[in-house]
Order: sequence, then structure tokens, then C-alpha cells
Amino acid sequence: MGSAPHAASATTGVAVRTAQTLVFLLSIAYLSIPASRVITTQPVPNAGLALLALTGVALLQFRHTWHGLRGEPPVTWSWTLLLQAILSYAPAPLAGDAWLGVPSFLAASLLITLRSPLSYVAYLAVVLAEIPFALLVHEEPSDIAYATLGVALTGAVVFGFVKMATLVWEVHRLRATLAHRAVDVERLRFARDLHDVLGHQLCAIALKGELAAAVLHSRPESAEREINEVIGLAREAHRDIREVVAGYRSVSLAGEMTGVTSVLTSAGIECEVDTVPLDTLPADAATPLAFALREGATNVLRHSIARHCSITLRPQDDGLVLRIVNDGVPPGPPHPAGSGLEGLRERLLELDGQLHAGPVGGGSFELVVFVPSMATKAAMVEATR
Repeated sequence: MGSAPHAASATTGVAVRTAQTLVFLLSIAYLSIPASRVITTQPVPNAGLALLALTGVALLQFRHTWHGLRGEPPVTWSWTLLLQAILSYAPAPLAGDAWLGVPSFLAASLLITLRSPLSYVAYLAVVLAEIPFALLVHEEPSDIAYATLGVALTGAVVFGFVKMATLVWEVHRLRATLAHRAVDVERLRFARDLHDVLGHQLCAIALKGELAAAVLHSRPESAEREINEVIGLAREAHRDIREVVAGYRSVSLAGEMTGVTSVLTSAGIECEVDTVPLDTLPADAATPLAFALREGATNVLRHSIARHCSITLRPQDDGLVLRIVNDGVPPGPPHPAGSGLEGLRERLLELDGQLHAGPVGGGSFELVVFVPSMATKAAMVEATR
């Protein structure tokens, strides 16, 4: 169960690093376009100054991109954006029309760093500013639309890749969170099933062991019978644990009813059972009722000095109601709910069932469980024909 989050974390790291690498490779590819134009079309002195300014633009762009990938603006974002804006326009007299595409990176930085809608307003302003900027560097009027569209598309593409990388990180982070949550749910399910399996059986083993020890010398035949039942319960518990570990846990309501009444009777508790035919119940209701019956009997043995216990199971609406009432509740504040009842409540919530447990007066305690089942009514009608 513990390997899933680690696998998810490894996958997340690879995916995020790949997306980040693509973003920086894309930025380098776009930056290489004005750099190559500066080198091939300008004299050496101007080219050197222009390349120095372009290096500053690249560093500032990478800084904004890096913080954008991390989901947070730089601490001095206002100054870095201002400096990038200056470097995006001021070197134009040195580089001429080779500098026309540089403002596209300013447009991308504004989208990455600022919050919407301010980021979109600033992006649109940079795109529209490309028109007078193109005229300033003596661009042909026929190419102004091309230069403006290039700034708009380049800025949007760079921003889109940054956004894609952050979404990849977010998706994989959510996957890792879901993997951790799935592991936690499985651990709770395993702990709940283990408690349901062992809680009642260990209590029964302890009870029958005490009975065997009490009559060992006076009634050896009874002691032998109790010891044989302890052995049988231990083997059953071992089998049930293996089923829980394998994930194929299922219980028989009829078998559970027989075991519960046997254990309660052995403890000197008179049992009164009034149920519908158990073998005819649908599986979607029988299994949770079996767990509820087991938990109720365990609580009777652990938390009371009962002499009488009544168990009734009747159809109600579109489901079944199990009611377990026992006497012998010690005086004083009610016993705090243990993990068994909480686990049973969680199990029932998954089925839209209900649970009520509490004192009913006269030193009695009542556990009422409702389990919905769409097949219950049909099964009851069939059983009574």
C-alpha cells in the first residue's frame, strides 16, 4: 500500500521536469531569432551592444518564467518588469528591425507575472504598442500587421507553455494527493475489517477460555468442550485474517447469528432471537448486517453484565432494521464509543445506512442499524409465499 505515493512522486518529478525543460527550450528558440538577426544584419559595434541588451532580456525572461513555473511572482517583480520593458524598446535604434520581435517576451512576462485581468490589459497594450514601434524602426507599413501578430502569438505561446507546465505539476500533485488518500482509505478499511474480524472472536476465545478454566477440575467434559470451541474459533479467526489480507472479506449472516447466540449463551446471557429467514436476504444487506451483529454482540460481552439480550431483524421501507437490546448496563456515564462502532458507522455511511446506539432506560442499551437494499422487499415477498 505504501508504494503508490512514492511511484506517483517519481512520475510527478519526471513530468514536471520535462514540461519545464520544454518551456525553457521554447524560450531559447524564440530568443535565438532576434539574436541571429542582430548578428547577421548589423555592424559589429551595434551588434555587440544589442546582444548585450538581448542577454539582459533573456535573463529577465528566464527569471519571470522560473517564478511563473513555481506559481509565485519574483520578489522585485515590478522592477524586473520595468527593466525588461526598457530593454525591450530602448536598444531599437542600435538593432533596427531585428529588434521588432523582442517585445513579445515582455508580453509573455506580463502574462506570467501579473494577475488577471491586469495581465491581459498589459499584454494587449504591448501588442498594440508594436504598431508605433514598427513605424519607429522604419518597418514597411505592409509588415506592421505581421510584426504585431508575431508579438501577440509569441507572447501567448510562451505564456501557454508556462501555464501548461504549471497545470502538469498541479495535475500530478493532485494525483499524488489522491494516491496518498487512497492508501489512507485502504488502511482504514483494513483496520476496520481487522477489528470486525478479531474483536468478536478474541472476546469469544477469552470468554470460553475462562469458562474452561473455571470448570476444568469440577467438570472436565465441559472444559474439554469449551477448549475445542476455542480451537475452532482460533482457526476461524486465522482463516478470516487471511481473507481480510487478501481483500475478499465476506461473512454469512446466518452463520454469524449462530455464532453470536452460542457465545452469548455460553456467557450465561439469555438470547431471544426474532428474525426474518436469513438465507433469503440479498447479499448487499446481509454482509453489513453480519458485521453489525458481530459488533453488537462484542459490545454486549465487553461493556455490560447482561443477563438478557434480544435480537430482532425486520424489513422496513426499502431495507432492513437490526435491533439489539441488552440489559446489565453499569450505572454512570455512557461508555465512550470505540473504534468498532465508528468503523461500523463508516461502513453504513458508504451504503446510505444509519446507526443509533445508546441507553434506553432501565439499565438497558440499544443498538439499531438500518441497511437499505433495493432487493429487500422482493426477497421478503418471495420468502412469505
